[in-house]
Amino acid sequence: MPVTSPFRVSTALARTAAGTALVVLMSTVATPSATAAPAAPGRAALARQILATKGIAPATAHGGHRHPASTARQNLVDTAHGKGAFTSYWGDRPNRRVALDTRMLNGMLKLRTRYGYRIAVSEIVGGDHSSRSRHYAGLAFDINYINGRHVGSGTPHRNLMAACRKLGATEVLGPGSAGHATHVHCGWPR
Repeated sequence: MPVTSPFRVSTALARTAAGTALVVLMSTVATPSATAAPAAPGRAALARQILATKGIAPATAHGGHRHPASTARQNLVDTAHGKGAFTSYWGDRPNRRVALDTRMLNGMLKLRTRYGYRIAVSEIVGGDHSSRSRHYAGLAFDINYINGRHVGSGTPHRNLMAACRKLGATEVLGPGSAGHATHVHCGWPR
């Protein structure tokens, strides 16, 4: 007897012992295991969580340029609405939509929720970075304020940098690294 769909069997086949066993087997294949781990939040859900979390302040402007569509805040808003985050027109990869990586978003969220840092995120995919920057791949963000203090000598940036590494970032730069005297860069692997 033909099967009309993967999970519907004709009544005549279901009446036989083999048919009953087949129906039972097929119905268990489609049912998720009760012990399966819950699905990790997607990028839109993580972006919404970040936007709703007090203590994470995504920038609403760029230093030196005006382009509201590519600010850190707008990158998160667009992601929360299921769109790609927009790069800045003056950067090395201008006017592109980029999917933000869930590992990076989770790392940003956990800096606040797990480690207790109050952070200001200055850039995600917007701004101007090196041509092969992980920013343009949706894998990095920059922090320019930690617990209300601007990043630089005297700011507790070393502990935050260590926390980024624990959260999976493999490219962590800050004061003492070329071009990073005023911010911490946390980037996840490609």
